[in-house]
Amino acid sequence: MKNANFTDELSMLVKVLNKVHQTNEQIIKSILEIKAQETAPVSVLHDLIFIEELSEKLRISTSTIYRYVSEGIIPCSRIGNRHVFFESDIKRFLKENYRSNQIKNNKQP
Repeated sequence: MKNANFTDELSMLVKVLNKVHQTNEQIIKSILEIKAQETAPVSVLHDLIFIEELSEKLRISTSTIYRYVSEGIIPCSRIGNRHVFFESDIKRFLKENYRSNQIKNNKQP
């Protein structure tokens, strides 16, 4: 009898976990659809980047990004214990700090 109850409870738990997983998948799909809408007005979700994604895009470590944040170099917000960035702020930061080096022509007459 105990095995039957355990099996029933386990079966119910699996169903609940599957439902949670499906809901999570739907939320992620909705966020990706919103972000993919090029003609939609800029929304918070469309412009939002988490630190891991920023690290990947800039090809620098998260510890470097944390240092930039603590030094006030890159603006960010916090949601709970996660740092989030607006992509527009990052683009502005990169544009403001972009430097073009001119190559000197050292040809002799």
